[in-house]
Amino acid sequence: MASFVNELELSVPSIKPIKVKKKPSKLLRSERRTAFLFILPPVISFCVFTIVPLFVALILAFGQFNIFTFEYTFVGFDNFKTLLNYNSVQGRTFIDSVLTTLCFIIEVPIAIALGLLCATLANSRGCKKTNTLYRVLLYLPTVCSAVAANVIWRVIFLDGATPDSSGVINNLFDIAVRWTKDKVPLITAIIIKNSINGMGSAMILYYASMCNISKEYYEAAEMDGANGFQRFAHITFPMLTPVTFYLLIMRLAGCLQSYADSAIFAAKNPNAWTVVFYIWNYGINEYNYSLGAAAALLLGVVIMTITIIQFRLSNKWVLDL
Repeated sequence: MASFVNELELSVPSIKPIKVKKKPSKLLRSERRTAFLFILPPVISFCVFTIVPLFVALILAFGQFNIFTFEYTFVGFDNFKTLLNYNSVQGRTFIDSVLTTLCFIIEVPIAIALGLLCATLANSRGCKKTNTLYRVLLYLPTVCSAVAANVIWRVIFLDGATPDSSGVINNLFDIAVRWTKDKVPLITAIIIKNSINGMGSAMILYYASMCNISKEYYEAAEMDGANGFQRFAHITFPMLTPVTFYLLIMRLAGCLQSYADSAIFAAKNPNAWTVVFYIWNYGINEYNYSLGAAAALLLGVVIMTITIIQFRLSNKWVLDL
């Protein structure tokens, strides 16, 4: 009898309860409409100023567009071949601008290291009374606009035929270095300028992170006999790796997109052309939009590749807090 009942239960299909979809309440629908209205402006802005220009750049990069006649001719990869051809004037200028931009990357680790050093000093016991003024003074170059900062730094590094027309550095050390004309001094001056300008933002982020590190770690390390350097190397620095990772991504991307250094500080000197300034010069100033779009796409691919590599390698050294 029991087996018959079991067979009967197996033969009868189980009836699943029917889920009745409840209509959203009037309040919920109102909240959704409000939320949609809040996110609509950035979505429209992203589509208009990012998605649409990206598709336009793709079309322009694989063709030849004349702004005066609005004629478009598909040329395939000819624009990219021109950029990578060192025998042509446009290609040689592009490759030189790429090398110059890569030289500017030296300022990234310098600015991060200086920011970490300044944050350590600000967080030290001897700087507790004056660290507010100290942090404000270091952060001021970051708040200053790029144009104003480059104008000020140009006055500092200016070189002239007479002492009256020379900048602060040449007059202070009684030297005659052509900071704004010769290639090596010009690139060196830009690296120094960007390193000092960038250390303020790094210092603020590092200092905020240091303040959030639990004091219990340091107390336990002191009880174990660890000195100041050991506490910094084994506690502070590993806990700051997420900030370091963020700074590397942002500063590398910003450095590769440098424009004001060439346009304002170097006053369009060919010795300090960056990739973005090259895009502006050929793409806008000389109306060669197709060549400028091709250079912009190459720059975007490089930045995206570097960022992906950084994320892939982050698991090996960034502490998961």
